[in-house]
Amino acid sequence: MITVRISHVREAGVCCRGARAWFAKTDLSWQKFLDEGYPIETIRAQNCAIANRVADVAEARAAAHE
Repeated sequence: MITVRISHVREAGVCCRGARAWFAKTDLSWQKFLDEGYPIETIRAQNCAIANRVADVAEARAAAHE
């Protein structure tokens, strides 16, 4: 299972302020994301360009570590 974390947000070129604003529009917890991350499926289920870009980075990093 791939866990999406704040480092993936930064690597995707999304600023933390923008990511936090995006989280405010979802039912996901920003604090939980910072503390634990979310499964990639949860992020992809948000069905938005920012989420998909961040998920793509998380997948690429996971593939590079296999």
